[in-house]
Amino acid sequence: MKRLTKIDLLVAFVTTATVVAAVLSWYVRMPYPGTWQLVCFMAVLFILDQTSNPLRIVATGSTSFILHLAGGILFGGYWGGLIAGASTAFTQVYRRQPVIKTVFNVAQRTLSVLCAAGLYYLLGGHSPPTYLYGTSGVTAEMLQADLGLFFVYASTYIAINALTVTGAVAFSTERSFKEVWHLNSRGVLGYDLGASTIAILVAWLFLKSEEGSAYGPFGLLGVVLLIVVVRHVYGMYRRLQSSGIELLDLMVKAIEARDPYTSGHSIRVATLAKAMAQEVGMSSAEVEQVYTAALLHDVGKIHEEFAPLLRKETKLTPEETALLQTHASKSADLVGIISSFRGNVQDAVRSHHERWDGGGYPDGLAGERIPLGARIIMISDTTDAMTTDRPYRKRLALDAVISELQKYEGSQFDPKLVDMTINSVVIRRVIAELQSPTELPPSRIPQVGGSKRVTRWRDSGLWKAKSAF
Repeated sequence: MKRLTKIDLLVAFVTTATVVAAVLSWYVRMPYPGTWQLVCFMAVLFILDQTSNPLRIVATGSTSFILHLAGGILFGGYWGGLIAGASTAFTQVYRRQPVIKTVFNVAQRTLSVLCAAGLYYLLGGHSPPTYLYGTSGVTAEMLQADLGLFFVYASTYIAINALTVTGAVAFSTERSFKEVWHLNSRGVLGYDLGASTIAILVAWLFLKSEEGSAYGPFGLLGVVLLIVVVRHVYGMYRRLQSSGIELLDLMVKAIEARDPYTSGHSIRVATLAKAMAQEVGMSSAEVEQVYTAALLHDVGKIHEEFAPLLRKETKLTPEETALLQTHASKSADLVGIISSFRGNVQDAVRSHHERWDGGGYPDGLAGERIPLGARIIMISDTTDAMTTDRPYRKRLALDAVISELQKYEGSQFDPKLVDMTINSVVIRRVIAELQSPTELPPSRIPQVGGSKRVTRWRDSGLWKAKSAF
């Protein structure tokens, strides 16, 4: 019998919860809204699902969640869940997705609508909301209360949707839940909640068009353009993220073009620094900042004055050493040109050659006055230098590297970070993986905190993720 994986268990749990929620909602369902109405909603949802945007980790997101929310407040949880689930199933079959992915995506979308609608009704919400009819009996207090309930409804949907998908992506990529949440979900939660208000407009247009025509659902087409605009905003956000990654790629290649002997050095240092930052317990945002700073810690070496020094195979003179040491401040100056890198990233780059005993450069900082990110990069940088071949010596074995780190803890290195590096199985594994001669771009670095095994989920394509799978 096949051993159940975390993914199998998650899919089973979400599917079971969906079935239970669907059975409960059946007993309190609203009257059947009509076949034409349901078909029109599903058709528009299918269109929206064809225009999804890729997220940063093995996932995509679309704006179809707006129609899910509109269907729920118009027709109630049961029929709204049916719309979301049936349209998702059709899309998944059309894209020939694996059965287990199809089951998960259908279940999690349906569950999001059912649970959100259930809470909405428990708190006193109505379907459709009275204010959508524009009746004179709606007071300002009632409107405020109803809109408040809508935001609870939308927030519940978004939360369940994001949490289930984050869990699935974390299990399938063997990354931490926190990291996946930070990279895929946290940055767009505000967009999701803001965009959810369009569901009210969709519901209003539907009701108005129903009043004026027997083919009222055609009024839904009038809101597609607005939803496409929202999708464009999501796309711009993701393209900015992708452009940032590509820019880092370009900068790293430019740095290392100066020094053929350290090809891949920045990427290896960044990978090890990321593992250390995670082991220390830094937040996802801080881990990403440390990774970025480590990638760019030598960007100042792109200046022409350093070219002959980087290629020199004999020992540097004192004057040449002093000149080369200015690369830390020059790197920080270049990094600071990008506004989002000012602060922690820039500080870590500037101080990555500061020593624990205060004998480093450029500012002579000591102890905990040195930014934590810089202390991590110092150990990562030195470790990579010792574990890779150089013109003047061969790489050192891991035991020799550990001996050197212990020798200089308390003088060059933060003692606590040295102890963590030596005793961490994860960091030892990352060091061993990075000794491979294969050069990887930043977007394809080894996954820290888990094995490099690729799961069937990743092989079978992107998840339909986030705020509308």
